[in-house]
Amino acid sequence: MKELSMDEREVDRVPDDAWHAAMGMFADVHYEQTAIYGSGQRGERSSHILLRRDGIPFGGARVGLYLVPWIGRGMALVRFAPFWRPVGGSHDPGPYKKVIGALLDEYCRRRKLYLVIRPRPHPDFYPAEAQALGEMGLEGSASSMLDRYFVDATLDEAEQQKSLDQRWRYNLRKGLAHNLDVRIGDAAPDIKTFQDIYAEMVRRKNLNYPGVDLPATIPELVRLPERMKMRIALAYHEGKPIGGLAFSVVGDLAYYVFGATSDEATELNPGYVLQWHVIRWLRENAQVRWYELGGPGDPGIRQFKKGLAGKRGVLLAVREFHYCPDVIARVVVGGLFALRDARNRIQRWQRERAPSIGRQSN
Repeated sequence: MKELSMDEREVDRVPDDAWHAAMGMFADVHYEQTAIYGSGQRGERSSHILLRRDGIPFGGARVGLYLVPWIGRGMALVRFAPFWRPVGGSHDPGPYKKVIGALLDEYCRRRKLYLVIRPRPHPDFYPAEAQALGEMGLEGSASSMLDRYFVDATLDEAEQQKSLDQRWRYNLRKGLAHNLDVRIGDAAPDIKTFQDIYAEMVRRKNLNYPGVDLPATIPELVRLPERMKMRIALAYHEGKPIGGLAFSVVGDLAYYVFGATSDEATELNPGYVLQWHVIRWLRENAQVRWYELGGPGDPGIRQFKKGLAGKRGVLLAVREFHYCPDVIARVVVGGLFALRDARNRIQRWQRERAPSIGRQSN
């Protein structure tokens, strides 16, 4: 049997359960790095790399591959990674740079691909990671689609009320006046109820964009290790479910992942009430400061998230970082970027025609 060296790279050979167990050791993980999200989503091929020191994982990343047939060139996309900060460990940037170096070696120098890294948005750690990427020669590229709104979930209820935008606070009070019954859980009936509300919303608004079907993965996300499992919040009016929200605490951040309401629920403001109850749950049950709401989205979603983040929250501007020494890969990926930009324009047009509070990651 091969002896482990001090540092060892495992590329495309870690089973899914072992991958998720390794992720559970880190504070900076994201659902986009799970095998669940990486299993053929968006028409891409999935790859991964895990680094160990003396047999213990110290960093890794899942990578989406977009390859052009016959020429063996394309893009390697790292979403909200690599993970490198162990739970309760130090924040020495050395391991981060080692993982980035391994990504450059494997996907740029060996496979001759165009590497794109989107660091995990975090108000406290993203700036240092972005600086390290620039120091290692990666070029930053701004994209407002990657910006993220954060709520400070540590504020007490009175402070949180004061932080809210005035219009958001008004809509919350209207919603609370309807005495909606909000329940938070992770049982199979809760998941099914949310999925039914979501599916009805997708049909009603004719939503069609990459990732719109990801709520189908909720049962698998609920079964992840405790540090990553998903939960469901449901709002009932007169015994009938009228809205739902899927959220999670993943590492050192909480996330709003999916949301949906029924058409008849508009006047009851369940989206406001659900978010308020989730923030209360986070304050009482989770040791995290920041609750990420996702990207700006269309104007209606942007106003909703901005108002919830409020005066004490954060809008974090996020860049993606590019590296490619191969000329052919640069030309090929230039074409892929043009297609992506066209797709994004179509998605924005579709969402502005049918505003919704749906999936939040890009």
